[in-house]
Amino acid sequence: MYTGTLRKYTLLILCLLCLPTAWAQRRFKVDDKPEYELGKVYGFTFKDVEDDVDAFWGLHASQYVGSHHLVGFSVEGAWTSFVSNWRVPSIRPGGGAAGFHLLYEYQYSGLLVQTGLGINYQEVYTNLRDTGIYHYGMHDKWDGVEPAEFTLKHEFYGRQDRARNLYVQVPMYVGQYLFSTAGIGYWLAGFHVNCAFKGDTRQTLNATTKALYEPFLGVWHEMDNHGYRYNVPLERTGERLRLQFDVLAHVEAGYEYTTFYNGRIYRTAPGNRLDCRLRFAGFVDFGMLNICPRTNKDLYAIPEESIYDFSTYRMDHVFSTADARKYWMRNLYIGIRFTVLFGIPANEPCILCDPWKH
Repeated sequence: MYTGTLRKYTLLILCLLCLPTAWAQRRFKVDDKPEYELGKVYGFTFKDVEDDVDAFWGLHASQYVGSHHLVGFSVEGAWTSFVSNWRVPSIRPGGGAAGFHLLYEYQYSGLLVQTGLGINYQEVYTNLRDTGIYHYGMHDKWDGVEPAEFTLKHEFYGRQDRARNLYVQVPMYVGQYLFSTAGIGYWLAGFHVNCAFKGDTRQTLNATTKALYEPFLGVWHEMDNHGYRYNVPLERTGERLRLQFDVLAHVEAGYEYTTFYNGRIYRTAPGNRLDCRLRFAGFVDFGMLNICPRTNKDLYAIPEESIYDFSTYRMDHVFSTADARKYWMRNLYIGIRFTVLFGIPANEPCILCDPWKH
């Protein structure tokens, strides 16, 4: 008799323990009542549940677990410059760059693989060291007696070369999510192919000509009738740099905000909510290959027949000259990146659902 009674009480206790779980599994309609029985028992309203943990819909699969396919775009801005082991050009002041990419990303739990296609605009300013060019054995025919031999000197200073380039880029990155109580961090690393296809160059500087007359023990300058001119501004424009094929190493780290993330890592919303992810990051790109053009132009070309006529002087970008080919040249970018990704809808299992699989 006691055994039968004990079994009855045990069965009753088990039913009572399972009742709250079964009740929480039920799906309630919004229009049923202004306040639900479950809310009366536990002291919250349906709005509280909807804003925090959607227990009525069940616990759905996390967007940070399993396979996910995402598409979107990124925009970026950066400080950029050309880095070289040639001491004539300087890395300063550099310039700016802006890029836009269409992206595809595959995510498997915390692992990220990203690729796409993009375009990048770059404008770089390069300062050059001052240069002096001497012409020996010159003769001045203006003295009216006999030609006096002297040395003519050209001084070029304050020179700055500008290069504008437009690139097509193909990124290939891998990375990982970094979860913490503060939010969702991430990093990406890899490389992207960089191919320049359009652009132009410009050179700005000042020029002065002087003459050293050894018989007269002095330097003559600012004598326009002799061709000795002082601090004349010059500007030249030219074709784009014929940069070689480039591969840049890429490192990126930042923070992701998502419409699903609520501090618990798992998704608590119905499956029809938009999977949108916003990322803010800093990045560094550095060229792995020597992209110096294979051209043989002149840093300064002064025609002998018009040696005093500054308008006939020809100048080309410092990295398009024959001397530049003796050294390496690489791209450098340091900037920020904003990325927007949308998850492609997929059938996902519901971890905790009612009998209708909601």
